[in-house]
Amino acid sequence: MPIQQENRLFLGNPGTGKSTLINCLTGRATFTSGLKFGGGLTQFFQKQIYNGVVYMDTPGLADRSIQRQAAEAITAALRESGRYKIFFMVRLKGGRVMSEDLATIEAVLDTVQVNDVYFSVIVNNVQKRQYATLMKKGPEYAKVVTIINSMKYTTPHIAFIPTIPELEEADNAFTTLPSGIVNFIENYAPSVVIPTHSIQRIDFSRFKKTEKELRNQINELETDNAALNRRMGKLKKKHRFFRNLGNFAVDVLAVTAFVVLSPFILIAEHL
Repeated sequence: MPIQQENRLFLGNPGTGKSTLINCLTGRATFTSGLKFGGGLTQFFQKQIYNGVVYMDTPGLADRSIQRQAAEAITAALRESGRYKIFFMVRLKGGRVMSEDLATIEAVLDTVQVNDVYFSVIVNNVQKRQYATLMKKGPEYAKVVTIINSMKYTTPHIAFIPTIPELEEADNAFTTLPSGIVNFIENYAPSVVIPTHSIQRIDFSRFKKTEKELRNQINELETDNAALNRRMGKLKKKHRFFRNLGNFAVDVLAVTAFVVLSPFILIAEHL
């Protein structure tokens, strides 16, 4: 049986760092990246092969000026043949998970008509103090992990990347990534085969409503400990990964994710 093509698909809204991360993984300016006001630099579905792997970059659904175009680009990316590793890029602003990033995850995964679509979340460009706090694996960390999993789709495959000075506000930048994140993407992130016929068109007309619902849900989890604990309880029934989520003396991450995050502790100390 021939080996299936591996597609590494990066999804996320403008400013989440998709293109820059791909450039770092390939060690070259594979895709245009940098700062743009009022939207994202990525306007279409783009792909490049590097070391036998197809890297896919897509525009963000939250960019209202190209929302239909972005939806078509993401649909096209999901209809390529092969095995997928799906990475959703998520931001923290002021330590808060962005509701529009979770809305993008829901909108995309709603189109995949197969059981058990495995995916990963990469929380990118985490500020130094926030990152140091999260790496203590205490209540703040448990809250962020729970909020990321407050949407209808859940995953134990979550990695955090701290701010890297060489990449800040630089055009077409790339640098050598910590071995942990490379390990996560290459070896630990789950993959899934998605038949071409199983992909429906993205219904971006619901995006604004979904984003508002998720924003309200995030606000509740941030301010109501009882609601947060209820959500943790539901997660513990879904994945073994989440069973220690409320026990702050025990590492919150699954073993695979812990392997990824450990090297970042060293990075945070030197940023």
